[in-house]
Amino acid sequence: MKARWAGSLKIKIALLFSLLIAIAFSINWKVATGTIEGEKREDLEKVLHHLLAESVDEYITVSLTEESNLSFLYSIPHNRMILHDSEASHLRFRISKKPILPRRDEISAAILLSNTLYLNAISDDHKLRSSVNKYAEKLLIRYGYSLLVILIISILFLEYFMRPLGALAHKTRNWKNGDPFAFSLDNPCTEIEEVSDAFSALIRRLEGFRAKEKALFKEAAHELKTPLALMRSRLDVYEKSEGYAKGKFVADLGHDVERLTAELKNVLFLESSDFEDPVSVDINRSLRAILKKVDILAHQKELKIHLSLRSFTVQASEKLLNKVLMALIDNAMTYAAQGSLIEIVIDPECRTLSVINVIGEEKYLFSSKIGEKMLRRISEDLQFTYAIINEGSVYRINLTFV
Repeated sequence: MKARWAGSLKIKIALLFSLLIAIAFSINWKVATGTIEGEKREDLEKVLHHLLAESVDEYITVSLTEESNLSFLYSIPHNRMILHDSEASHLRFRISKKPILPRRDEISAAILLSNTLYLNAISDDHKLRSSVNKYAEKLLIRYGYSLLVILIISILFLEYFMRPLGALAHKTRNWKNGDPFAFSLDNPCTEIEEVSDAFSALIRRLEGFRAKEKALFKEAAHELKTPLALMRSRLDVYEKSEGYAKGKFVADLGHDVERLTAELKNVLFLESSDFEDPVSVDINRSLRAILKKVDILAHQKELKIHLSLRSFTVQASEKLLNKVLMALIDNAMTYAAQGSLIEIVIDPECRTLSVINVIGEEKYLFSSKIGEKMLRRISEDLQFTYAIINEGSVYRINLTFV
């Protein structure tokens, strides 16, 4: 089973931070050891050059050739003292016509003699590299301790700064289990405070949607049980009564199915709106777009729709607002008398939208309880007040936006 601490955000951040520090230490360690090695090579080269210069000036009295025996240079007290304190190893002296170029594992120095030949001193770098390696090991150990201290300090600081985030996660788990969500921060960093504010707003919206969802199912159960009970009763009557004509039963049952369908459609309209931010919506433009969609239906029922040329804008969820406008027009067309006029009046001064139609034979949607509940529910989200007015033969729905 994977350890819980391994998935902790603060551990991951601390490890990432430590990895970056370790990379920086590695680069610094490589540069430092390379610099030390370079400086030691330069110092050894200067020592060898000094040794050659002192030997030529003080101890070489004869002209040297390539065949000359140079072993006496090893026994000169001055040279022995210098070599003892230096990092030269396996030192060789050579006479050549040109300065001898050292290999990668060698350090050399050359000095011009009076006979145009060169006296060369060549040393291996074994002792020098051993000294550099010891320095590199000590530096690496110190870097390791430093990295461990930095890791511990970073975890402690992250523990302190991310404590509000941990509290937020704890509150969220409790909220998921049914506890109320109440969260306050004590001087958090800006990013965590922004996350907390956004999450708190989201929780409030979700709780609002939960409440609406419960109310929706409660209303659905209440409104749909009536037509279902009527259908059950008709079936019982038809089964027990021989005088219930089949044609009348089918007609009545069909009417009940239509009522059930209408009520179900109205209930589904009450679903919560999407997580859509409010935008500026032009009422007239939205209505013109909706009328284009219902033009064929209006033509089939011989209805005329007159839309006011005036307009105003509202800040609202465009999808939800268009849904409400479509419902108003759709129901006006469904329940208006055939061949009548539907008038849509827009008053920018009062910020009012009115849908007026002649009442037909069908029951109008917004005279039912579910229709009024639909308007009341949506009015909270879109911030408008409404009035349903029955003027005898004319039905009027007024929406007044804040």
